[in-house]
Formats: sequence, structure tokens, C-alpha cells
Amino acid sequence: MVNFIQPKVDPLPTGIDLTGRTVVITGASSGIGLEVTRQLLRLRASTVILAVRNFAKGESCATFLRNDPRIKEHNPGATVKVMELDMDHYDSVQQFARRLRDEIPIVHILILNAGIGLLKLERTPSGHDRTTQVNYQSNVLLIAELLPYLEAGAEKTGSSARISWVGSRAHENTSFEKKSPIESDEGVIEHMDKDEAFVPFQRYGDSKLLCALFMYSLAPRLDPKKSHFQHDVPGPVEAGGWIILNSALVAGPESDGKFLNDKTIASKSAFIQSAKGQEIQKKLWEGTVAEMNKLTTLPAEFK
Repeated sequence: MVNFIQPKVDPLPTGIDLTGRTVVITGASSGIGLEVTRQLLRLRASTVILAVRNFAKGESCATFLRNDPRIKEHNPGATVKVMELDMDHYDSVQQFARRLRDEIPIVHILILNAGIGLLKLERTPSGHDRTTQVNYQSNVLLIAELLPYLEAGAEKTGSSARISWVGSRAHENTSFEKKSPIESDEGVIEHMDKDEAFVPFQRYGDSKLLCALFMYSLAPRLDPKKSHFQHDVPGPVEAGGWIILNSALVAGPESDGKFLNDKTIASKSAFIQSAKGQEIQKKLWEGTVAEMNKLTTLPAEFK
């Protein structure tokens, strides 16, 4: 397990006003997700969608947010809506996406915060390693389902949609280098599903590496006039979610397709830049597209 020291985090710039904006945040019922949601409402977001696995807990969080004194004072008319999203189940991801498209005309900002870190291999109903599916595949499926919808909204408003995917510095420490290398004849997702490939204290970082690699592959394919896509570290709850909010609200176009490390653009890790890392990135993209193609009609950017 790698320990990281959190540098000092500066507050967001003053004057941010999200009036008229709709934000979706996954994993919004606890920890950093709940804090980011509170800050969004304090910044006067008109509609915030809490995408959560446990609907009852989500409703409790919505009540907590509506009763926040600053939100009641500065944003009393905000809509706080809870929608069920269980990343363990591909069906739930697709049902959530359909409902969002049907009920919410435009989403301006999508914050992908949901994630888990397990120390043993568990499997989802689809048979995949649970840590990897929750952190990686289900997020990719959600992006695939929502990207045309986000871009259509951007065309209506004249302002690019923003996708901010919460990552981790742990992706820089991967078992793929020595402990559990991916063989030349196996796919990346196939490798992650093998019992013998599970390295307990590195599985979370490995899954976050897949997220970073996918972002590096997809972002150059996007039209910046329609969507911006960044990957970022979450930072501590005590910092008020400023790092995630910086990525979602403040970071400029120079951050597109970049990993933001405490608000600054970070270089790709040594492994990602290596020949092996580049090989895995290509293999991951091809395998992920093949997996997603079994589940949904993919947008042009995935082809």
C-alpha cells in the first residue's frame, strides 16, 4: 500500500455561480461525494442529481442537504433529486441513463465519483471482478450511454458539457509491472477477472489505472466544443471537495484529457509512458469497446 501526503489545497476562486446549471454526481451519499454535492448547492446549482446505490440513504442525504443553513439561505429553490444507480449491475447503469435522459432535459456537469476498494476478489452478477467493474467498466458504460445526450445539451446551450472522473494517485503504483503482469495473449479485463491476478493492496490502484488509460484514449476523440473530460484526485473531505470542484467547474481547456493532481496538470506516470503501458492502453481500449459493444450502441467517439 502506498501512502500519499496531501499537499495544502487552496479554496475555489470567488464568484462561481451555478444558477441554471444541472449537475449529476455518482456516489453522492457519503464522504467526498456528499461534501461535493453540498458545495455545488452552496454555489447555487439549480438542480443536483444524487446518483446512489441505496435510494433510502440518498433521500436521507437529500433532506440533510435541503436543511443545510447556507443552502436554505442562498439556494432555497434548488432541486435535489435522488436516482438509483448500482454500479454492480450493468442493467442499473443503463436504467439510470435512460431515466436521466427522459426526465432531465440537459445535464451540464457529470461527476463520476462512485468507487470501491476491496481487499478480496468479489464478483458482480456479470462475472467480473467487482472492484474493476464498479470503478471502471460501469463508469465507461455510463459515459457511453450519456455522451450523445450531454453533447446534445451542449449544442442547445452553446456551452460544453463537463465530465469529471475521480481517480487516484494510486494508479501510479500498479501490479502490472512486476507482481501481476498482463500476458501478451490475454485481454486487460480478462486479466483483472482472474483469481490469481488479484493483488489485494494494489487492485484499487490497478482499477484506477484503467480509468486513467481510458481517459487518455477517449479524450482526444471528443469535440471540445461539445464536451470536456478530465481525471482528478479527490483530495480530502476536509478540503470541501475543492479539487474535484476545480476539475468540474474551473479547469480550462488545457486540462482536457489530463490527470489533475491537486488542481495542477500531472505528467503521465512512468508506467503509462512506457512501451508496456502504451501496449496495455491500446489493448484496454480495444477490449473495452468490444465489451461495451455487447451492451449498448456506442457513440461515434468509441469507434
